[in-house]
Amino acid sequence: MMNANRYILVCLFCFLGGCVNSEVYAANVLISAIYGEGSHFLSAASIGLALTQRGHNVTCLISNAYAHHTRDPKYASFVFEVFEHREPPEIVRQAFFDLNKYAFQEETSGQFLEIQKHMARRTVDDCESVISNKDILSKFLSVDVLLMDVSWPCGLYIKAMLDKERAESKEVRMVALISTPPWSGFLQASGSSFNWAYQSETMSTFSNRMDFWQRMSNVFHSCVIKMILRYVATPPYFQMERNVGLDININPWLDYAHFDLFLLNVDFSSEFPIPLSPSTIAVGGLTTRPSAVLEPELEDFVQSSGEHGVVVFSLGTYLASITVIRPDLVRMFSDAFAKLPQKVIWQLKELPDYDLPPNVKTMPWLPQNDLLGHPKTRAFMYQGGNNGFQEASYHGVPVVVIPLHGDQYDVAARIEARGMGKKIDKQDLSTELIYETLTEVTNNPSYTTVAKKVSAINKDQPMRAPERAAFWIEHVIKFGGDYMRSPANELNFFQYHLIDVIAFLIAVFVAVLLVLFFTLRFCLRLCCRMIGWGGPTKSKKD
Repeated sequence: MMNANRYILVCLFCFLGGCVNSEVYAANVLISAIYGEGSHFLSAASIGLALTQRGHNVTCLISNAYAHHTRDPKYASFVFEVFEHREPPEIVRQAFFDLNKYAFQEETSGQFLEIQKHMARRTVDDCESVISNKDILSKFLSVDVLLMDVSWPCGLYIKAMLDKERAESKEVRMVALISTPPWSGFLQASGSSFNWAYQSETMSTFSNRMDFWQRMSNVFHSCVIKMILRYVATPPYFQMERNVGLDININPWLDYAHFDLFLLNVDFSSEFPIPLSPSTIAVGGLTTRPSAVLEPELEDFVQSSGEHGVVVFSLGTYLASITVIRPDLVRMFSDAFAKLPQKVIWQLKELPDYDLPPNVKTMPWLPQNDLLGHPKTRAFMYQGGNNGFQEASYHGVPVVVIPLHGDQYDVAARIEARGMGKKIDKQDLSTELIYETLTEVTNNPSYTTVAKKVSAINKDQPMRAPERAAFWIEHVIKFGGDYMRSPANELNFFQYHLIDVIAFLIAVFVAVLLVLFFTLRFCLRLCCRMIGWGGPTKSKKD
């Protein structure tokens, strides 16, 4: 008995010693993902959930317009810090509704652009509200790492205010998350290279195989985006800095040189191959997971589809109210679905004033991931969000994409280039085109074959995307990200592109040519003089 007790004590001390040596501790993580709604929030929140499962403390900054998440049991492990807009919450929600309302109109619509500019001004005002609030900042003083969605760069200013307020010198680790397909500014800020010859710029609509004019357009498009960010989107943040007494003088959209980690929501089973620096980690599929059992009523509807299966249709959270926005499109989709042998599950909040086809079931909210993982799902038709693309890739479902705005065109380019589905231009929508495209994707086995292969590659990994993101965040908490940081951002434009080296080599080459030229000319003249070719011959009398 004495030996047994001694053995137990030795094992206990070894276990405790192992825990101490592993340096595992609960870190304080702050997540800033725009206002706390939509795909950007869902991507960041999935990382937060993985971190809480590993014992860390997660605080999520959201706006009072979307405070309903604070009551969601799914996020019970989070601490929510709610900030207030300078406008009533219903006006903020209406602005997002209006932005999507005009998505079915021409991209040059003046009203659509005006709404975008108004929202850009609002994000700066909201950032100023957050960093001016001493009560909120005081709750962030113990933060160890800040996870920031780059679509709202307020996290940079939160860190600057914390650095200013902290009595002790405790560094906040910075992690950047991009929830969309990659764009050149993000990749270059992370120290990764970007080559416009085969890497398509965000919102360019191009694949990675471009002809001359597409490459020309790709470069021009990238320059326009960066000029807008530098000269239009950045000055309001400079004014905000002056208002709150900060002097960091950075471009909030392009200057991420001192971030420790960059998380990219893409998976190379479906993404174009691109070179990444060691500090840039692909974590595509943040919202994916094995499908759960459907509710009995929904399961019965799916099973009633027989061998034809079901089509899942969604235009996203905001356009679930398309009945109010564009009732003519509801009729168009309804008439197309009536011709299909498949049954259709449609995310639709408001029903039209007429009966929909018997093969259509509408729901105000879809368990999208669970439906895509169901064996009877034959196709997924949607607006082209990156999370939906990752979920379809994970579950191996062919796609019909109707891109409406922004990066959705980039997703459509990837779907078609990979052979996972087909695109419908929103300006070409018709009952016949919708029916024909869905029929093509559901009946042609090539789309399903490609989608299943993408799914197999996607799942053949040692850990899921949220766990991978959480692992790397833990890693930079322990060790920092300096050792992974590329020196690319320390170089100016001429140094990075070796323009100074090329210019020097050209100068040397030209100098050598000149030396050779003048040497050869001198030798030729000397030889000519020696053999009497140097000028007129003198007479004997002279």
